[in-house]
Amino acid sequence: MKFLRWHAVACFAAVLGVAAPAVRSQTTEGETPPPAVELTSRILFQVIAADLALQRGEIRAGWSTYLTLARQTRDPRLAKRATEVALGARAVNEATESARLWLELSPGSANAAQILETLLLASAKPESAEPLVSARLARARQSGDLPEAYAQLQRHLSRSTDAAAAWRLVQRLSGPDLGVPQARLTRAALASAAGEAIAVQSEIREALRLAPADPQVAVSAARLLASRAESRDQSLAILDRALEQDPRNVDALDLKARVLVALGRDIQALQVFARALEIAPKEPSLLLAAAQLAQQLRRGAEARGYADAYLALSGNDRREREQAILLRARIAEDEGRTDEALRWLEQVSRGPLHLSALTRRATLLVRRGQLEQATALFRAESADSDDERVRLISAEAAALREGGQQQRAFEVLDQALNALPDRIDLLYDHGMAAERIDRIDLMERSMRRVIALKPDHAHAHNALGYTLADRNQRLEEARALIARAVELSPDDGHILDSMGWVLFRLKDLRGALEWLQKAWALSPDTEIGAHLGEVLWVAGRRSEALEIWRIARGREPDNKTLAETLQRLGAQL
Repeated sequence: MKFLRWHAVACFAAVLGVAAPAVRSQTTEGETPPPAVELTSRILFQVIAADLALQRGEIRAGWSTYLTLARQTRDPRLAKRATEVALGARAVNEATESARLWLELSPGSANAAQILETLLLASAKPESAEPLVSARLARARQSGDLPEAYAQLQRHLSRSTDAAAAWRLVQRLSGPDLGVPQARLTRAALASAAGEAIAVQSEIREALRLAPADPQVAVSAARLLASRAESRDQSLAILDRALEQDPRNVDALDLKARVLVALGRDIQALQVFARALEIAPKEPSLLLAAAQLAQQLRRGAEARGYADAYLALSGNDRREREQAILLRARIAEDEGRTDEALRWLEQVSRGPLHLSALTRRATLLVRRGQLEQATALFRAESADSDDERVRLISAEAAALREGGQQQRAFEVLDQALNALPDRIDLLYDHGMAAERIDRIDLMERSMRRVIALKPDHAHAHNALGYTLADRNQRLEEARALIARAVELSPDDGHILDSMGWVLFRLKDLRGALEWLQKAWALSPDTEIGAHLGEVLWVAGRRSEALEIWRIARGREPDNKTLAETLQRLGAQL
């Protein structure tokens, strides 16, 4: 009993921020002095109950006890503890309730106000934070910290689940600060999230007018514009002006390269990355991006140099480091050094990229004819749940498929469905595998089952619609399926590509071009380029078709769809 009592006192003291067995603490500036808390037996055992509940993983029970104690004692330190517990568990509603009480008990606490404001701004009703934000902006006007205050406000409001409400809120609050560039950029970012394209342009124009020589304003404005396909050229123009003022602005060079990639101008993008790396040769993100782009362009020596420079750095993020290792394996594979590629892949440890590395190892073994060794890699992996089991099955099928063993890939998935008949992910993979062996009846059956189980599965609608369109079958039904997919996922370039392709099959060249150009702007993928080029070719715009195809082939020289398209149309690049 003595131990339990001491443990309770220690827990209570830790909550109050003092050394046991004392129960008073110093208050930080702005905090309301806490009330004197008499350490009664009831409070002691409530504290120990909360602490033990948390140790057992019973987060809600521990949080509830701390919150009840805070209400009873009126001690803000207990409300703070309840808030911390809820935040640690990512229990947003509970954290918000606790933070409200904490601020009520300690109205001068900047920490409590900041946490409550952050929670409210990210909620479905960001306007509930308006008094707190208004007060903080008023303080920032007095202290001269408005740029930082608006940058923080933008970060918090960007997480709101109601973009339109967030946009209205920032419009109301920022009225006195329209001469501050960061206020304009914050307004632009939230207008963009709310789909207010005209407002975005207006706010960016004002931000650039207010700070024409500020490179950070230019880069921020360009980044906002780059997020939308239709304004990427404008983004490039802003970056070029910024680089005229400061050719060594690495942020501007980095963003320019990434915008060029989004526009399908990969060779120019790689040149810009090279310029940035001359200025910042040890910047990890630049090295990794340049290595990935060089590999896509099949520039093995450049890709290898950038990847090795990245791997020579210490302290890199583990996931990014393993991305670089996977990239080194791919470079070796591209150059026909399979043994070296396998050695790189074996270095990827258990973690987020382990399954990707395992799948690639198996694919290489399948291509060398070592089918049993490839499948044994997956059999050796342990699965503690159905989710893990399905991921392993799908990875095994993917390795077989990439190794050219389409029938075996289908059989692996078909057998798995006997044990897990209504797994949506398995059904979808099974349908796609059936399509690759030309079993359209089985493909349709699986996709229909996916749609029955999950009516909002955009990719199942799209896959079935595209399969019918590609085979010139039941075209009106195919269009209806793809239209539903577009409704469910309107910003997916591959789904927009399917709509363009079914319209092409229906002899609607104008509609096909409109959809395919949107798809290409969103996702300059090789197969989308093959389709767009074909429609341009048939429409008589052959020089444009050849240019699209050149870009597409530069990205993926061995793409079968593109090769078949060029051969069928007799086009020479």
